[in-house]
Amino acid sequence: TYRKLDVTNTVVTSQKSDESLLGRIEYAVNEWKGFFNGSFLYEIGSGQEQKREYTYIEVPAGQGYYTWIDYNNDGIPQLNEFEVAIFEDQKKWVRVFTPTNQYVKANYVQFNYSVALNPKSIINPATKNNLLNFLGRFSTASALQINKKDIAKGSFEFNPFSKKLVDTTLITLSSFLSNTLYFNRTSVKWGVDVTHRLNSNKSLLSYGFEGRKLRDLTLKGRWNLSRSIATSFTNKYIKNELNTPSFANRNYKINETSAEPSISYIYRSDIRVSLIYTYDIRKNTILEMEQAINNAIAAEVRYNVLSAGTLNGRFSYNNINYKGSALSTNSTVGYIILDGLLPGKNFLWNVELTKRIAGNIELNLQYEGRKPGDTRTIHTGRASVRAIL
Repeated sequence: TYRKLDVTNTVVTSQKSDESLLGRIEYAVNEWKGFFNGSFLYEIGSGQEQKREYTYIEVPAGQGYYTWIDYNNDGIPQLNEFEVAIFEDQKKWVRVFTPTNQYVKANYVQFNYSVALNPKSIINPATKNNLLNFLGRFSTASALQINKKDIAKGSFEFNPFSKKLVDTTLITLSSFLSNTLYFNRTSVKWGVDVTHRLNSNKSLLSYGFEGRKLRDLTLKGRWNLSRSIATSFTNKYIKNELNTPSFANRNYKINETSAEPSISYIYRSDIRVSLIYTYDIRKNTILEMEQAINNAIAAEVRYNVLSAGTLNGRFSYNNINYKGSALSTNSTVGYIILDGLLPGKNFLWNVELTKRIAGNIELNLQYEGRKPGDTRTIHTGRASVRAIL
């Protein structure tokens, strides 16, 4: 749809002559017996974008999404003192957007695709060709999402991959890319997969621009020694960046490497007991170059009572060796590197009970506790009842 507005009488309206464009195309495919399937979306548009401001509002613990950390110890919440909360008892704030009566002409473009390849679907199961059987063990999945919105400068935005945007015209830019290669995915004995994810966001907020980028490369392997013993291994390489020119003290560029082997014992479908060890290194490569090395061991138990409910429990011990100034632990980068904990010994535990009562009534009880460093122990309990109709 293309629309052109000509204002011939400027006395009766302040509206200016304008052009707008709206378009959308979608395509879905499933071919060659399921070997190739995917979807595609491309959308463009233009119109008026309402300017917005936002503030943070305190809510009951557990009902929010953000936590407030008083970095300057003045007792007054400021926009640069809120972080995404890690623990339930810290989730006490929500971000509320407030619309204004100011508008700007904006263009937007959206591009999404998802593609999956499964060679096994076109290979004859009875074939004796070793090469074909080997290729049949592979499968792959890929997805991309781009959503870009910028201030119109007399032309429309068609190219979702364009890099010409500058801070003075950008409103929001978000993209997510995921690629996964599987080997032996359908095997009940063992399998390996490699995943690469890239998530980036840039937006104009009331205090200026804020850019975030998260790159994640993950290698996972699983090996079921028997019907009762299962093992797995996860290796991650992560780059986590935050760039806020208006608040340089919040900026960080963290490189993370972690290894996590685990072993589980399964008794029929009733009990699963897991032992997990994690070795994690996080280092900030700018400003004070903070670093944290976390050695953690955790035990998990899941008890399932058929048609009656489930009981889950977890206990973990984290020993964190932190390199950085004492003040840096109470900062944005300190909160991210330490994962909301403190240098030294940290204990975390939780228990959750879900039970079906009276047919369609479900009861959920949750208890969480943690003892970070030398601080006091924090206990959090929640209960809920819901009806399943």
